[in-house]
Amino acid sequence: MLKNLAKYSIIIFTIFGGLGADFYSKQWAEKNLNNKVPVTVLKNFLDLGFAENRGMVFGMFNGSMSRCSSTMMVVLRTLILVALTVFIWVKRRQTYLFLLPFLLFWAGAIGNLIDSFTRGYVVDFIHIHAGKVLNWPFYFNLADAYVTIGMVLVVVYEIIGIIRKSPSFLTQQ
Repeated sequence: MLKNLAKYSIIIFTIFGGLGADFYSKQWAEKNLNNKVPVTVLKNFLDLGFAENRGMVFGMFNGSMSRCSSTMMVVLRTLILVALTVFIWVKRRQTYLFLLPFLLFWAGAIGNLIDSFTRGYVVDFIHIHAGKVLNWPFYFNLADAYVTIGMVLVVVYEIIGIIRKSPSFLTQQ
């Protein structure tokens, strides 16, 4: 009982802590970075600026999607979020490490969906690059980072499963 309470408390903290960090970082970015020159945080690595993302993840199709396409994307994102919620609920008895990537997906998806509904765009403000060698052309936000980290975790879990010759991570009972 106590073990389950601790696990569910950590799950709630992961979701709402992630959502809160995403929400407040976007508010901060809109207030402090909008209509200003990007700020270099770490030279040749990290800049903070402001971008209104009206497209998809990492700014793909930004500004080139019709109103109908944008609406369809919001509907699709909502359906994916519902499916993800059901998946998490069905798998809730799994370990926290199993659930972590999906909790990150959920926090990232809901964070950007809230932006889409409330602002009509997603606030992006983080730009990572390695000097001129690797210059990520898009801005992103914490919600995008959560989804990316979740994907990396799923891939790592799957690779570990392959090495151990155990069943797929996603099909664990």
